[in-house]
Amino acid sequence: MEDKLKTFCKNYEVKVVNDTQRYARYRPPTFFTDPERADIIRNDVIEYQTERLFTVQIPESRLNTLVELENRFYNHRNSEGMRDMFETLMDKEREEAHYRHTNEAVKKAYEQYSMLLNLAGYQRKF
Repeated sequence: MEDKLKTFCKNYEVKVVNDTQRYARYRPPTFFTDPERADIIRNDVIEYQTERLFTVQIPESRLNTLVELENRFYNHRNSEGMRDMFETLMDKEREEAHYRHTNEAVKKAYEQYSMLLNLAGYQRKF
């Protein structure tokens, strides 16, 4: 197993019971996709992708923790309904960048704040 997967299993007390099986996903064939002629039916070969299939045991409390994380980061509620946390954070980042570029006082305050964080040893990781 990969190191990240092993770390995840350790953090959430997940025990891999079986990893010898495969899971198959297939892409359904596409019909009527010839750009030149609409009367041609293409019967594409069905493409399968396979990957390892894990059978795991996980305590209920750890599963509930994962469900809470899922709800927090991917189903963040706001006034517009359901949005994922990444989209919300990106919108916030864009809005802040807009204020920094359109308002000189905000830009200077942000630069000073960034410098203080840098002096304190904070490094922004991307």
